[in-house]
Amino acid sequence: MQVPNPEALSFPDELLVVGGAVRLGLFDILEQRGCTLAELADELKADRRALDALVFALDGYGYLEYSERIRLTESAREMFYSPERDRYTGFSFMHVYNRIHYWLELPDTVRSGTPPVRPKGPECLKIFMDAMRHNARSVASTVAQSCLEGLEPPVHLLDVGGGPLNYACVFAEQGAEVTVLDTLAVVELMRPRIPDGLKINMVPGDFNAELPAGPFDLIYLGNISHIYGPEDNLALFRRCHQSLKPGGRLAVFDFVRGLSLRAPYMAINMLMSTAGGGVWTATQYSEWLDEAGFDGPQIHHIQERQLIIAHKEPRGVG
Repeated sequence: MQVPNPEALSFPDELLVVGGAVRLGLFDILEQRGCTLAELADELKADRRALDALVFALDGYGYLEYSERIRLTESAREMFYSPERDRYTGFSFMHVYNRIHYWLELPDTVRSGTPPVRPKGPECLKIFMDAMRHNARSVASTVAQSCLEGLEPPVHLLDVGGGPLNYACVFAEQGAEVTVLDTLAVVELMRPRIPDGLKINMVPGDFNAELPAGPFDLIYLGNISHIYGPEDNLALFRRCHQSLKPGGRLAVFDFVRGLSLRAPYMAINMLMSTAGGGVWTATQYSEWLDEAGFDGPQIHHIQERQLIIAHKEPRGVG
């Protein structure tokens, strides 16, 4: 059983300081050139005393070198601006930074059952995409391999809500022909980022209304189920069943309640950001899949999440 961790209750000072600097645009300026404090204050239209405190703090955390001229450290440059390096995160952590404001409204949400209003727009969407890409880096290859195992090529695959392309690219690299269904805004943002040579087709649409007819050999739902409640998940599983070939495979990758150590966090995250989302038990997934017409699922544990794989009956069976 998990025990309370006093260290987890400490103030997230580094996240707040670095996130504030990102919002100011400080790192983007220093990525181009070093500046004196006066030059940087003019660029940012900032109070010099306040900026001195911020730069001093960022120097202490290891992000800046603060001397006559202020510069990014090499470690910070690798982390923020060098996607080819192992330490690269970009500004994906801003997805966490942006959540802090509305998580502070947790008491009101618990009383009302209604999540706070969240900001939207192109910049929020870009930050979300960056965060999803970063979070997928360590697991995407394993997930794709597990999903595709035993399927005869060419595999026609539908990635539902897969606009960040984190898994679509890996599926395609492993030989699948991938259709990605996501919102129009996501498709317009990400379509130009499809790497050359990969068989990926992005189509706009609402997967809560309908799915492409297919039929597909494999449908992948990555980090989708926690956004929705039981009725919506069951309806989506039914649509997936209709769009699969006989003998086709449905793969659901998510945090399963009672199995994932991150499920408690995700339960609150969904409470604060969705109207009906949450984390669901293995029993609930099994019931939805059975009611949608799938054979009994198998569960694979991949880091902090679970990969649930179920099959549509082959033609002539049943």
